[in-house]
Amino acid sequence: MHPGHQLACAMWALAALSLTLVALRLYTRIQIVKFIGAEDYMYTCTGVFFLLFAIFIQVSVHYGLGQNFWKLSVDDTSNAIFWSYVANSFAITGNAMAKLSMGLFLLRVVQARWHKIALWVAVIITVATSIALTIMLWNQTTPTKASWDVLRTPGKWNIRIQPMSVGLGVWSSVCDFFFAAIPWLFIRSLPMSQREKFMLAGGMSLGVIAGACGIIRTVVLSRLNVFNYTLNFVPYFAWAGAEIAVAMVCIGIPTLRPLYLKTRGFASAYSNHGHSNNVSELPRFVMCDLKASKASPRVRDSGFSHTRTDSNLSRPPAVYTKARRDSVDDIISEYQNQHVGVIWVKNEVR
Repeated sequence: MHPGHQLACAMWALAALSLTLVALRLYTRIQIVKFIGAEDYMYTCTGVFFLLFAIFIQVSVHYGLGQNFWKLSVDDTSNAIFWSYVANSFAITGNAMAKLSMGLFLLRVVQARWHKIALWVAVIITVATSIALTIMLWNQTTPTKASWDVLRTPGKWNIRIQPMSVGLGVWSSVCDFFFAAIPWLFIRSLPMSQREKFMLAGGMSLGVIAGACGIIRTVVLSRLNVFNYTLNFVPYFAWAGAEIAVAMVCIGIPTLRPLYLKTRGFASAYSNHGHSNNVSELPRFVMCDLKASKASPRVRDSGFSHTRTDSNLSRPPAVYTKARRDSVDDIISEYQNQHVGVIWVKNEVR
């Protein structure tokens, strides 16, 4: 089995793993949590793009990726490089989508203004540079075809794509470590035990593994010799796929906590009180300040109000359930607001 076949087998295995995580995450969010956010859509798109990456790697291997460039026919060299470009386009954009999925999730749970600004800057730069690199990949030469049909089509090279790819790889790794560090910054201030802080922040910081893969990919890319492209670029594609797959594992595992609790037989608040099948249904948090409640017996939330006749807030009314503690974002939301007062949850359709 030559390196091309090994690469294809590895990418199909990682694609199967990624799609399994996508299916489990969608099941958890739709059937258990009853809510899908923008980060879930981006996570699903990442899985689809990784599948397309594996498909086009397989096509490129069919034409000669993984074999010596100078031993292939002219047609095969052209097709192998072209389809590797297509696969690389999905790898670049898929990697950006994985970062975007994590960034959108963090934006939903962080509170500090500078945290939000820093996350937006990281997300925008990642998306912009990925789009720019994909465009440059297909416009390295004039005419465009000369970049993959190098033996038959004369042309002029306008862009050296390899140094730019190395630069994007460095930035991608920086983002992975930054996204892994952000949870420690705001979770440390939450009123919970050190053990809970460590477990919660640690679960949200698994992206450091993806960052390590990104560093290896960048180092491999910086040392490649392009004059035997079909053989020498196999390690680059292997690490590019591994980085995306590892990122999906690191992003997906923390969101599967409700599914884990369900399989362990724990009673879940999600199935209580007649949830509808509408995936837009999201538990709403009603914040009640203990001091303010003594002066005013009315508790308000956007769209409804509930009048209390007593000031004892130790137990919620019958129409409320206790704040759930299954998903990561719900745990963070609960602890972030504990200093305000009592948290009740009322299920409403937005």
